[in-house]
Amino acid sequence: MKQFVLTIIILCTAYLSFGQGKQVKLENIKDQMEIIDSYTEFDTFYLDPEEFLDKMADHGAELNGFYEHERLKKITRKVGTRKADILTTFYFWNDQLIYVDYKQKPYIMETNDYGQKVPNYAKTYTKYESNHFFNNGDVIEKKEIGYSMPDVSPEEDFLAYANKMKSLLDNKFYNKDTYEALQGRWLYMENTDDYIIFEGTIRFNFYAGKFANRLKTRIDEGVLECFFPMDDRIYRYKIDNLDENVLTLIDLFSKEQFMYAKVD
Repeated sequence: MKQFVLTIIILCTAYLSFGQGKQVKLENIKDQMEIIDSYTEFDTFYLDPEEFLDKMADHGAELNGFYEHERLKKITRKVGTRKADILTTFYFWNDQLIYVDYKQKPYIMETNDYGQKVPNYAKTYTKYESNHFFNNGDVIEKKEIGYSMPDVSPEEDFLAYANKMKSLLDNKFYNKDTYEALQGRWLYMENTDDYIIFEGTIRFNFYAGKFANRLKTRIDEGVLECFFPMDDRIYRYKIDNLDENVLTLIDLFSKEQFMYAKVD
């Protein structure tokens, strides 16, 4: 009997300890979120819709990353579907995901001048919300408010997605000076009818003065990678020189050198 009572005491103590430990973690996360929301001078970077969507949204999409003290603190994402805006906010602390707020906000239906019921895309209400608290990559608490829309399945696997978006944003942030220097129009010195234009992370190629194609770009340790969305082909160039007048790229496969002159 004494052994049985001792076992019960040990189990109860362990349960209380676990509960108290979880509560401390939740309080820490809330404190960290409050600190993040108190920042007033973020460096803001964005992803193009095609960088974070598999297909284009019905009513627009945007994803922004907010940096403070050289680290990503928060991501906000908005995707306009046919019937609702889907809003998601990700919080990070020491490069780790700590919290996700997910909302489904249907458009309010209004009567137009012809007596038809149509959605007002500027007016929404929150029909469903879920809050997810993370500690070391594990969900330690989940709360739900309201009911999900019948034709919109709530997201669940936030961790892998958040880390992928963080990687894309970090690439832009830590290479921001190079991306900024690349922006604009560059004439190919050997044939001035050929030129390239960089806009954000997009490279537009023009041959004989005519548009040829567009490629996505990313920079990795001084290497410019150019690729077609949804394609396995990747072209890699060492950035041998980049200043306000001249861009020199070396194809890492063929070793061919390409020199461009900056034009206004």
